[in-house]
Amino acid sequence: MALWLTCLAAGCRTAVACAIIAAATVYGPASLRQQVTFPAFSYVTAILIVTNATLGDAIRGCWLALYATLQTVCPAMAVFWLIGPTKFSYETIALTVALASVVVLLPSSTHVLAKRIALGQIVIIYVVGFIGGVHTQPLMHPVHVAATTAMGVAASVLATLLPFPRLASLEVKKKSKAMVDNVAERLRLLLKAVLADNDTVAVGAISKASLLSTSATKLLHPIRQLQESMQWEWIIPYKMCGQGWSSGVDKLQNLETALRGMDLALSNIASYPIQTLKDQSLRNGLNALENHITKALIQNAYSPSDSHTFPESNPDEEATINKITQSNQEMPTNPDDLPSLFFIFCMKLLLIKPNNPQIKKQEPNQTWVSVPIWSSWASQFNAKRLIPVLKSALSLGIAVFLGLMYSKENGFWASLGVAVSIACTREATFKLANVKLQGTVVGSVYGVLSFVVFENFLLGRLLCLLPCFVFTSFLQRSKMYGPAGGVSAIIGAVIILGRTNYGSPKELAFARIVETIIGLSSSVMVDILLQPTRASKLAKFQVTVSLRALQKCIDSLNSPEDLKECQKNLATQIGELKKLIDEAAEEPNFWFVPFKTDCYGKLFKSLSRMVDLFGFIHCAMKIGKNQEEDIEKVKEMVSSLVGCYVEVSSLKSLKVLEKNGDGVGDVEMGVAQREGIDEMEKKKMVCSFLQHCVEAVEHESEELKSEAILRLSALGFCLSSLMKETEEIGKATRELIQWENPCSHVDFNEITAKIHALQKN
Repeated sequence: MALWLTCLAAGCRTAVACAIIAAATVYGPASLRQQVTFPAFSYVTAILIVTNATLGDAIRGCWLALYATLQTVCPAMAVFWLIGPTKFSYETIALTVALASVVVLLPSSTHVLAKRIALGQIVIIYVVGFIGGVHTQPLMHPVHVAATTAMGVAASVLATLLPFPRLASLEVKKKSKAMVDNVAERLRLLLKAVLADNDTVAVGAISKASLLSTSATKLLHPIRQLQESMQWEWIIPYKMCGQGWSSGVDKLQNLETALRGMDLALSNIASYPIQTLKDQSLRNGLNALENHITKALIQNAYSPSDSHTFPESNPDEEATINKITQSNQEMPTNPDDLPSLFFIFCMKLLLIKPNNPQIKKQEPNQTWVSVPIWSSWASQFNAKRLIPVLKSALSLGIAVFLGLMYSKENGFWASLGVAVSIACTREATFKLANVKLQGTVVGSVYGVLSFVVFENFLLGRLLCLLPCFVFTSFLQRSKMYGPAGGVSAIIGAVIILGRTNYGSPKELAFARIVETIIGLSSSVMVDILLQPTRASKLAKFQVTVSLRALQKCIDSLNSPEDLKECQKNLATQIGELKKLIDEAAEEPNFWFVPFKTDCYGKLFKSLSRMVDLFGFIHCAMKIGKNQEEDIEKVKEMVSSLVGCYVEVSSLKSLKVLEKNGDGVGDVEMGVAQREGIDEMEKKKMVCSFLQHCVEAVEHESEELKSEAILRLSALGFCLSSLMKETEEIGKATRELIQWENPCSHVDFNEITAKIHALQKN
């Protein structure tokens, strides 16, 4: 039901924006219609801005459209005044569009929406001006394009205001409340599992918590996306919204991380009931702690004020909570006891009180140009940055040329489709081209059919757009079409139904479909030529980069400050890996080896868990001399394993190594690398760490002993899990290498030995 209402609301707002444009361009005063001479681009601008937009997005869209207009209109007026629209040819107009697009695309700080609007303006100004020939007014033509853009922007802002404003701050608060309720319910289920008297109850509670975890991920994503939109709603006083947890997504992310740690602890418990949690006073303390955390979370989520305060517990409740620490007076020496203590450690992380931030009225963030454009141009001239820019500019230039060659009258549709869908990052090229074409066909066919039914009734044609907007809202949220296909369908229908006096709709629909094919073909062709490396290859390379980042984290285990920075870098690299995995999974295989999605999924899951473990280690870090030695041993062992994985994963092919390494003798191959960690060895290392922790705890005061035991137990669990996840990464890496080399025997010892021997030679 919620999805239906969301799609209906989004579709209605898009319909309002397009209705405003239609009313102004069809029934508006003549003076207005004389200025807005390209209503099709008004529709395109409005759809780009208003689709799934909040008021903050629309306000940001105003600034971005203004910036885009200044980038394009003023230079175009100078070009037309000096050269004139009649002196261009098919080749020179395509070259002009390509060069103008480089100026727009090169600054990396420019928002992608500003780039799309600017590129669309470039196409309308130059290509339509060239098509008009002697009828094109050199100075007024760019002004009319600016007025056309302004019409789309104004309609977008009004659509987000009517019938009531759609505020990002209110949506974030609503989703944050849902997230907090989700956290509270998961906490209850996880505690029920850890205190369960049998395996059946525990498994049932864990399964329910796992389902809620999936919902939490879906809630966090839009909350993070709406944070920037909230900054643009500075015209709305924050006190009207009663922020609560909505003042920042990091607090919610910290809650999610703590719950993932509790879930990790439960996954390492062999059977229920847990012996260390049989004490009734401890069980009562955990229940009291859960009630206190839940009360605190809900109070902050539903509080109408901007402050964040935890509720005061009554004396009986506080005494019961203290039972948790009072019962931990002995350091465990059995590794099997660590998961339950780590569970309590993560549970207590939920008690960390958030700061009381003073919510200030935030001015709009300059996302359209975060640094001075001209001062940053020098940093843009590098191969990594220039290739995507040249790819987009070349695609646009070829689309202009081929589109005009096919049909001069409708030639701008090919390049306009490329311009308004330009991307600043890698995308699944073939899939997006497919869904854009399908969306254009679906929207155009719907528009033609609606026109046939209401040929002489303009209002009826406009009303036909309402179900189209709702339907395409669902398309945008579907896995098959996504935003690209949904927006293409909207534009396809609106262009046909929202205009008058443009000739046969069937001819226009056919011309648009053909021009769309020309534009998409140009993009795909250039993408293959200038960006031939498939996402699957880049994902393999990114695995090596992520493993190197992991090795740096392991090497900095004894330095909390360095560990924090290395953890952030690892999280960034894993995020890039996830993007490439998603892209590779969506691309067709053609004649290439199928992408090993499940194997990369295992790697991503283990690496993500590593990020959490390093965060918990940072929180639990309290090391004495003896513990430092134990951690150093774990670090050396795990680091050598990850180093082996880095070397093996960086190989392009085992066949080349086998060919070059055939003559290398066993003596020359050096010392063999270990392939994994023996279970007994791992347990021995953890027991050694715990034994040294027992000695360290004896020197602690009675007040600090319980906290030290909990922290050191959590650290011991994290070290054990670190070794376990390292082995899982090794298994996934071996599976990946074996999949790529089905005829070879994958032996890490042999491979690394040959690599070292060849390096010596």
